[in-house]
Amino acid sequence: MTAEQVPGEIRTVLIPMHDTTLLLPNAAVAEVIDYRLPKNINGSPDWLSGSVSWRQISLPVIVMENMLGHQVDKPGVRQRIAVCHAQIPGARFPYIGIVAQGIPRLVRLSENLIELVEAAENDGEVPVYGKVLVDGEAAWIPDLKKVEVLLNEALQA
Repeated sequence: MTAEQVPGEIRTVLIPMHDTTLLLPNAAVAEVIDYRLPKNINGSPDWLSGSVSWRQISLPVIVMENMLGHQVDKPGVRQRIAVCHAQIPGARFPYIGIVAQGIPRLVRLSENLIELVEAAENDGEVPVYGKVLVDGEAAWIPDLKKVEVLLNEALQA
């Protein structure tokens, strides 16, 4: 076993937002790229910022704060786009971009560093599993499958 392989630890990524943070498994994030202004998609909801070209594919870019009901008025100085793998096999979009308001950071989580604060109790409209404390820092765990479903519905309308 190498020093990097510690039983009971999960590699995760904390993605900073304006007022909150997202927590994703490291394996869900393909790459973090510099922010570029997305091309507008006519008739899209406010949480769908548009699309950018990434590795010669069209990458839809979402603003999770808007999806969670928090409005983001101005971009951060250190904005990035976290490129996430699709979670639904055969998805229309193999990747989805999530706007980060700073540089995401890797965190190794063990059971003693994470605490459930609030489980999502909604009718499925908000694409999160719940809120946790990661070593004292609040973070939302997004339901990426639900994000993909909402994205597909938005683009078919």
